[in-house]
Formats: sequence, structure tokens, C-alpha cells
Amino acid sequence: MSWKQISFEVKKSEIDLISEVLMGLGSLSITYSDALDDAIYEPPVGQTPLWDSVKVNALFSSEVNQKSIEASILEICNIVVIGTLELKDTVWEDECKKDFPSMRFGKKLWVCPSWDTETKLSNDSLIINMDPGLAFGTGTHQTTRLCLEYLDSNPPKNLHVIDFGCGTGILAIAAAKLGAESVIAIDNDPQAVLSSKENVAKNNCKNIISTIHSIDREDSNQCDLLIANILANPLVELEPLFSDLVYSNGLLLLSGILKEQVDRVVNCYSVNFSNIEVVNKDEWFRISAKRK
Repeated sequence: MSWKQISFEVKKSEIDLISEVLMGLGSLSITYSDALDDAIYEPPVGQTPLWDSVKVNALFSSEVNQKSIEASILEICNIVVIGTLELKDTVWEDECKKDFPSMRFGKKLWVCPSWDTETKLSNDSLIINMDPGLAFGTGTHQTTRLCLEYLDSNPPKNLHVIDFGCGTGILAIAAAKLGAESVIAIDNDPQAVLSSKENVAKNNCKNIISTIHSIDREDSNQCDLLIANILANPLVELEPLFSDLVYSNGLLLLSGILKEQVDRVVNCYSVNFSNIEVVNKDEWFRISAKRK
């Protein structure tokens, strides 16, 4: 079976109307994307924002009367088609696998999906078994890559570690496999907690890593290394807590920071931390420091 994708460019205020009309005309699915490369990095809590100019892609069966749809959208919404695309039926699961190969971070840390049986690894490779899922963090994003590369270069051997905002648990697992004595993986998203627990079990790290919801965190849990791969605003808000959690001379690893946010985060943490280092990958930055 094949499909036909019909695309429109609309204003944010027109989204509800065109979506309702397209569904009424038999659209099987509707997706939105940025029409003008106007990125949204950190939306307010509880909001799902859209761009000012939105590209709407509506999927129909190949037998649909495209001229009738175009005429209806023009008449009701005063919007014209900007493009059409014929899509052949395919096994989408296999297509997605092509976008998630085994990846190396630093010298010996690898993240490998379950379906990759061809990548040749050296005997000293440390492997994180990880398939993409609902929670954030599989190594493909620059912020996660920055943290994994830091851990590979600075193995937390015999350290007590906290991964705050653990997502899939990938950084907690990396710390465990690189020699951490204990790791507490914390997240406020129940889906992330579930995903992290499953990945910890898959990687045989249950004896080292404890995964908990943030509401169950105990104030007495301090650490030698605190990792937080989240976003700049919560990093600034959480500075008092993080400063309390890290032992004197302990280490801090922050990521999820954009260039224009670096100075703000550095200034915030410089009160209680020293030896601050900043490293970037594309537009994303990592900050590491030592507790005073």
C-alpha cells in the first residue's frame, strides 16, 4: 500500500481550523514542523508551543482525490498546497533502526542497540545496551554525547554518583560501567523512571544503580559527582540543591546549555564551585566544576 502526503504552510492561529478540516476530509495523520527554522528549545512548563509559521503534513491513502482536498482547504481555510509526496509502504521499525547505529564515545565507551550484531568492538570496550524509547537520552543528542565523553575521559572510579534528570538512565549506566561505587538515578517523569529501571536491569547494573522518582529523594544522599543533563533554567533554579548534594572537592557535570545561557549558568555556580571548564558541541555546551 502507498500513501500521499499533502503539505501546507500556515500561521499558528490557523492550526486548529486546518487540522479539523483535514481530519474531516479523511486525513489519517497530521504532523507539524517548523516552516522557518525558528527553534523552540525550552518552552514554559505545561505548555506545548508551536512556531509562528508551521508546516502541516497531512497523510492520506493514495486513492484520495487530491484536487477535491485542495479545493476544500482553499475554500474553507484560504490556504493553498505547498507540496505533495508519494510514500511507499515500508517497515518503519526497520527504517528507524538505520538511524540508530552503535556509537562510540571517547576511547572505549559504546552505546549499542540490540539489533546491531555487526559492529566489531575491542576487548576493552565498555558497552551500554540501549534501544531508543520514550525517555530522553540515547547518545544521539549533543548534550548526552558531551556527558558521555566527559565520563569516558574522567572515569568515576569508586565514586558515589547522582544522575539528576536521568531520562533513560544512560549516564547512570555509563558511570556504573566506568567504576562508580554507587549511582542514584533521579527523575520527575514516571516514564523516565520506568525506562531507566528497565535499562539498568538490561545492563546488569542493579547492584550499583538505584533509580527513584524525585519525590522519593532523601536529603542525606550526597555524592562525589553530580551529573545533570537537563536545561539551563532548571540548572539555575537547582543550584542551591546541587551545592548541598556535592561533597567538598566533589565534581559537577552540567549539560543542556545553549551558548547564550553559558555565562548565566557559570555565574550562578561560581559562588560555590571552582575550576569551571566549558566545552561545546555545536550549539550545546557542557560545564564541569569542583565544589569549593
